[in-house]
Amino acid sequence: FGGAALGYASDIELMFVYNDNGRTDGDHPIDNAEFFNLLAKGVNLFIESKREGIFQVDLRLRPHGESGPLACSLETFCNYYGTDGQAHSYELLSLVRMRAIGGDIELGKQLERIRDELVYFSGNINIADIRSLREKQFREKNEPGSVNAKYSPGGLVDLEYGVQILQVIYGKDIPQLRTARIHEALTALSNAGILSEVDSIGLIEAYNFLRNLINGLRMLRGNAKDLF
Repeated sequence: FGGAALGYASDIELMFVYNDNGRTDGDHPIDNAEFFNLLAKGVNLFIESKREGIFQVDLRLRPHGESGPLACSLETFCNYYGTDGQAHSYELLSLVRMRAIGGDIELGKQLERIRDELVYFSGNINIADIRSLREKQFREKNEPGSVNAKYSPGGLVDLEYGVQILQVIYGKDIPQLRTARIHEALTALSNAGILSEVDSIGLIEAYNFLRNLINGLRMLRGNAKDLF
């Protein structure tokens, strides 16, 4: 099985991808779809976390979100995120952070190659759609007179979206930008002359500060939601 994850210090988003739509072997064979969905449920139960706790496991980052199966085939992945697929631009942008973390090594490498084609070469990510989503987040996740470390202007989301959008714009021509690690991306943006070295270092420091702040707020308050 191939695993892909977008991981943060206090939460992790998991996507389970398997190679094809065959059946298992053994005395009681079942369809691969059923097997890998059971496996995904088992992994989710194995990782102990509370829904409202400081650490969360999120399985919604998958084709069709909560309405889709916990594990998807490689074919489903390609169809959903492909040119004629149903994925929104923000879903494609989130794949910038995707990396294989377990399972079959070759399938993981194949999935990352497909990800690069979808994110950096397809031209399917509409920056205007990302801006509309950011404006919606600002309206819905902020409170007047308060500062949210993640969603207020200049917060973590602005920093991450900004870097990821630059990765998408220039990643086709600069292989070093096709990385899931934001520190590596910022260094590559500086080396390529897209950002100045001063701006790159400043953004890395800002990212580290915001991550430490958010982690501290979560530990202090005992939940992952109150980031004001």
